[in-house]
Amino acid sequence: MRVEVTSASNFLANLLRARECCANRLEIFSRVLRDLLCEHYQSHWFPEAPFRGSGYRCLRFNFLTVDPLVLKAGEAAGFSVEVLQTCLPRELTIWVDPSEVSYRIGEEGSVCVLYDGKTDTLLPEAAQTDFLQNCKNQFISFGKAQDSVSDFNFNDTAVAVAAGL
Repeated sequence: MRVEVTSASNFLANLLRARECCANRLEIFSRVLRDLLCEHYQSHWFPEAPFRGSGYRCLRFNFLTVDPLVLKAGEAAGFSVEVLQTCLPRELTIWVDPSEVSYRIGEEGSVCVLYDGKTDTLLPEAAQTDFLQNCKNQFISFGKAQDSVSDFNFNDTAVAVAAGL
């Protein structure tokens, strides 16, 4: 469970890092979120039936809400709900299942895998950070070339580009 939870918490911390948040606060956020998720999932982790309890282990973000466990970790790290809503995609779902962590941007988006335990594939944290930074730079360049970017949400675009959507 620890690898899957770490994958999800690192992914969210890297999304926050893309908005240039304080490194110390990000470390606190990631650590607290890992601990909260491990505790929360303890009675709902079934390696022999990975999809059993999947809804319980789903982290969900939409226009109005931030997942309560992410909100609690954010508050412990000094992030307000407004900062989390600004830094994270408007529509994001993360599934933390035994041997797989995946996410989807928006209701119609493709599902992308962050961690695949069957092949033991986990993108290293440094690579995730570099990848998100490149996406941020691409979006900034794109925005400078446009008359107005008011119809775009940085968070959705950066993650969508990072996910290859």
